[in-house]
Amino acid sequence: MSGTTLQDALAGQAHRERATVTFGTSATRESLTYPAFAEQIAAAAGGFARQGVSPGDRVMLRIGSSREDVVALLGLMHLGAVPVSVKPRVPGAIIGQYFAMVTRQQNVRHSFRVAGHGLTELRLVPHRGASPEPAPGAPEDLAFIQYTSGSTGLPRPIPLSHRAVLGNIGAILGVSGMRPGHAGLIALPLHHDMGLIGVLASLVAGIDLVIEEPGAFLRRPLAALRLLRDADRAHSAFPDSMLRYLAARLTTAAGQRAPEPDLLSGWRTVFCGAEPIRPRTISTYLDATAPWGFDPTALVFCYGLAEASLMATSHRYVDAATSFHTDGPATTACLGTPLPGLDLRVVDESGRPCAEAEVGSVQLRGPTLFAGYDGATDHRTTWFDTGDLGSLRPGGLHLSGRRGDRVTVNGANVFVTDIEQVVTMLPGVADCVALPYREAFAVMVVTERGRQVDTVEIGARIAADFGTAPETVLEIPHSAVTRTASGKPARTFMAAQLEKSLPG
Repeated sequence: MSGTTLQDALAGQAHRERATVTFGTSATRESLTYPAFAEQIAAAAGGFARQGVSPGDRVMLRIGSSREDVVALLGLMHLGAVPVSVKPRVPGAIIGQYFAMVTRQQNVRHSFRVAGHGLTELRLVPHRGASPEPAPGAPEDLAFIQYTSGSTGLPRPIPLSHRAVLGNIGAILGVSGMRPGHAGLIALPLHHDMGLIGVLASLVAGIDLVIEEPGAFLRRPLAALRLLRDADRAHSAFPDSMLRYLAARLTTAAGQRAPEPDLLSGWRTVFCGAEPIRPRTISTYLDATAPWGFDPTALVFCYGLAEASLMATSHRYVDAATSFHTDGPATTACLGTPLPGLDLRVVDESGRPCAEAEVGSVQLRGPTLFAGYDGATDHRTTWFDTGDLGSLRPGGLHLSGRRGDRVTVNGANVFVTDIEQVVTMLPGVADCVALPYREAFAVMVVTERGRQVDTVEIGARIAADFGTAPETVLEIPHSAVTRTASGKPARTFMAAQLEKSLPG
């Protein structure tokens, strides 16, 4: 990896004539060689410059997975502008108010895929020859700004420097072994850090990359997987929910025709994070993918957050006994040890380091951290409190949940994520969201199609496993589960809606 800025590092791979970038949408697929892709990025930068964008300008954009969206993002970076990536939706908020807030906070004058709010909406109009070389920059310059999903409150800006992003990409490449000649698949939303950094890391590594629109991938996952069949090594990233989906689709396909034993045999890295990793998901996924040639050690459990650019810890899967720990009714995944150069600690409420297996606040510092929500805090030396609670055990970090996901009932601490894990194991349950509610918690259950569940029995099971009963267990349709644009349950919003709907 060469270059001190993202635009330099990306330009450093433009010579790879045999490497391609393929974009898959619901309508079509199109492939570009790296040199042709680099030409389009430079031409986009020239077009944006002609529309009045200057180096250092902050440009709001909603980025999708199409060629146009990715070229626009990279064209802005090539020009030296600062993309401000916003989510397509925010739970419980009027989207116009959200965009107005971002416009004000970031002093934005231009936008891409965002209309109104007094902004000049940019068009992708190539102008070749105007910006052949990437804009000069320094490692501490801003690479881009992401906004949080708003799952626990108003979205907040996360400013990331070139130093932080490239440092994280270097660590990802080290864990995966990704290098030219390999291939990658990104089928996650690019407005989420897991998708965006996944694309950037793949391009910086110079590998063949398939960027699949999430909806298109869900409709035809095997078609996308077959694009990587002949790769020397393949890499991707899927959260727990996507692994469950893939397991179901591969199981269905295997029931209709003989599995293709070489389809997944070249896969060497599947990063799994962003959501709680459930042992049932992993066992189901490994059973479903074994006939297709998948090696279980390709799974890499990881802990990440946008404030750390993306990945903070990693653990390559060994087996269920090694990679999971059971403590009471819930089981947690081993998320491994910190990336090189990153410090991690777990502290109690007084700030003292916790003993082994003691749950406390997870804190980070190091070169891949952001510059604070204020844009001025050096988290290379200042500890950042992630808001997550976890413990350190042999093998590394185990997460318990977000601080706001912990409820105290009669002096006992319960994590709503643990409750969700137990309930989703019950027959007939397709999904579950547990919410801090009143003096305890509420449990919202989505049933499998055509199935019924006994909410009283579910409440009794929770009481038996956790020593405390929910305030209420409600059966709800899948459409009633509100999620952020990143796919996380919007607990704060859902709890407020529940308060309004139930009598005092």
